[in-house]
Amino acid sequence: MIEQLDLLREDYGTATLVVWGGFLIGILFGLIAEYSRYCARSALAEWAPGSERSSTATDGRPRSKQYLAAVLVALVGTQVLFVSQNIDLTQSIYWSVPIRPLALIAGGLLFGAGMVLAGGCVSRLLVLAASGNGRSIVTLLVTGIAGYATLRGILSYPRIWLENAWSLQTSPAQVYEAGTVSSYAIAAGIAVILVVLLGLLVRKSGLKGLLSGVAVGLVVVAGWAVTGIVGADDFEPTQLASLSFVAPAGETIQYLMIFTGDTIRFSVAVLGGVLLGAFAGALVGRRIRLTGFTPDNPLARYLAGGLLMGFGGVTALGCSVGQGLSGLSTASVSSTVAVLAIAAGGYAMMWIRAAHNETAAQSEASLAQMNS
Repeated sequence: MIEQLDLLREDYGTATLVVWGGFLIGILFGLIAEYSRYCARSALAEWAPGSERSSTATDGRPRSKQYLAAVLVALVGTQVLFVSQNIDLTQSIYWSVPIRPLALIAGGLLFGAGMVLAGGCVSRLLVLAASGNGRSIVTLLVTGIAGYATLRGILSYPRIWLENAWSLQTSPAQVYEAGTVSSYAIAAGIAVILVVLLGLLVRKSGLKGLLSGVAVGLVVVAGWAVTGIVGADDFEPTQLASLSFVAPAGETIQYLMIFTGDTIRFSVAVLGGVLLGAFAGALVGRRIRLTGFTPDNPLARYLAGGLLMGFGGVTALGCSVGQGLSGLSTASVSSTVAVLAIAAGGYAMMWIRAAHNETAAQSEASLAQMNS
């Protein structure tokens, strides 16, 4: 296997293999996500109050089972790759970047609130955009521009301030090497929690949602394998990574604008593959629908959601997929903090919107009674 991989590297180049691998992974994710309607926001909405609670909550919370299964499979698969020394997680951003609690918490809260305002996490918006949803297209553009501005532009100033305001100056890898905390203990703890929660949900309402979640988790593992095994070349090294969508959205926009002066990367190839896979799935399933903004879905809300997701996703080092799947699969302390913050921000925004909708409904009812 290794000899064959070396031959392919010699014939085509490591970077080319990684890009094509990322593109195929993106297509798979797009097909799975489009067919199964995978979305971390929907999973959270199944536990939310009032009108924000998903209509699927009455069907045994399939989105929750889907997300939990995806994280569990991604965690187990990634840890197997790590323990077998096929990948080195110390080279990923989730282990190598210093732990910055304030940035992780603030970024996570903002991203969570943004994905609720935008009506979906970035991965879901990619799928909807590929099927003709104009609101998602606009939101993705805003998210990508805001994300890139946070990474390298004017919004980097508040991000850097948040990072420096509270930084532990040690990375998760250094914490694990010092023996203060074991990454295996964190991985085992996350796995136990996931198994218990999945067991409770499955016992109550069956297996619906599990298979698509398993498939999503395997795609995340494939991402680590492509960058960590196929991309393991001393002369042409590849940054160890898996699925993530906020910063890559900005990188993709930049790539399209300066195509002749830029080189395609794994993250850009994955995002392009997701769009193609989702479009193909929607086309075959006859789910292409051209939609735009309406009074119930105003432009301002989606712009705000895109801005919050762009800034929050980069500041928290990832989105509901970048941290919620890829990050958690590494058992990183930073990822655990970021994911809890994303969930808290999303739930809080759902609660606020539910309270606002209830107040508005009461006002309309009172007005109608007065006029009757």
